[in-house]
Amino acid sequence: MLTRSFSLLLTITALGLCSCDSLLEDASAPDSSSLPVSQSAGESVRTQWWKVFHDPFLDQSMRELETENLSLRAGMARVEQAYAALGITEGDLYPSASGGGLIQRNRVSQNDAGGAFFPPYTTQYRASLGLSWEVDLWGRVRQAVRGAEAQATEAESLLAELRLSLQAQLARNYFAMRWLEEEERVLQRAVASRRKNLRLAKKRFQGEISSELDVARADAELAATEAELARIHAPYQQRKHAVAVLLGKAPAQFTPPRGELDFRLPSVRSGTTCKILEARPDIAAAAARLEQANAALGVAKAERLPRLDLVGAGGLSSISADDFLNWSSRTFTIGPEVSVPLFQGGRLQANVERTRAAQREALANYQQVVLTALQEVEDALADLDALRGERRAQLRAVAAADKAFRLSDKRYTEGLVSSIEVIDAVREQLNAQRRAVQLRSLQYDATVRLIQAVGGGQGKSFVK
Repeated sequence: MLTRSFSLLLTITALGLCSCDSLLEDASAPDSSSLPVSQSAGESVRTQWWKVFHDPFLDQSMRELETENLSLRAGMARVEQAYAALGITEGDLYPSASGGGLIQRNRVSQNDAGGAFFPPYTTQYRASLGLSWEVDLWGRVRQAVRGAEAQATEAESLLAELRLSLQAQLARNYFAMRWLEEEERVLQRAVASRRKNLRLAKKRFQGEISSELDVARADAELAATEAELARIHAPYQQRKHAVAVLLGKAPAQFTPPRGELDFRLPSVRSGTTCKILEARPDIAAAAARLEQANAALGVAKAERLPRLDLVGAGGLSSISADDFLNWSSRTFTIGPEVSVPLFQGGRLQANVERTRAAQREALANYQQVVLTALQEVEDALADLDALRGERRAQLRAVAAADKAFRLSDKRYTEGLVSSIEVIDAVREQLNAQRRAVQLRSLQYDATVRLIQAVGGGQGKSFVK
């Protein structure tokens, strides 16, 4: 596994990003013995960060996501492949042994040179055992194993990133669906109110208190509101279908809960965003790729040096079954083999330069991932702050629109004003109420994005 000093270096580097621009300078890659990978990235997204919303259906859906989501199953299979590949590479650390045997019937030509002096038919009996082991003088095999370990760590981190992304998608689609349902209820109440206004307008017209124009206006307002109610059905169904697919279900098989909303929006704590770096799985994956690049460079350098293998083979060989197991039938060969790359046309040095450039690329990518992580956190915090202020103002707008409607409706009932004033008031009231619901939906969406930006596992450090 990757060293603890590597994790320390990751944290120090990330803190440097938060306090200054040191990571943006042209720095060389860290020494291969101290390259970091966050050990907590995989564990962080397994924390039940969605519990802060106190929604039982969301809790149940997250459990289903873990077992039923097909993309998550594919990601788990990729992790298994990476660890299997690690096992293959680790096999080079140990001697390899192979055995074999044969019984072979042979015939030699009597017309070949010397053929008359040998029997035309012989049967060959042979059993053999071969051993070989590369003496890892320059660390080529150890570096290859280190790279395979980093690849497995990257696979785990990518799985953690996928899990967190799917969890966030589920939460965002679920909350959007529920708040669309709430907006639908606002429109349904508006439709009921406009039907009442239409009946009143007809009654006033029949009593010759108002003109037929008031009836037409009330009818038009009712039709427009019913159209808005019908229009909201499609986005609701789309969110519902997205939740179903995330849970591994056909959209027709998914039945979401309905009814008044009974969950609360958690508040955001203040704190430094640098603490997110050890929990972000994408940062852990980028650090693992940097580890792989360092290991590949070590392998490329070792390939320029002599290679020493210890080779041995032995067994039994005879042309007679009666003599096959005799001591005199034994054969063996044993000794070291040394191969020296004297001239390769510059290929080995070019490979070193290639892997060194890949190392610089991995370092730059790692720095970019850290910067992007900080941006995503700050963006989510800025969105939440702006939405908080906008919603406070919008609630005042709702209260004022409600009051304006009550006054206009009273004045219209008393015959003091025309229906135009009432229609304007009800429009403003509906728009204010719908915008208040939409802002609440956006607040939930931004909160989930913040939790995702801080790596999921640190979500409870930012919300309460």
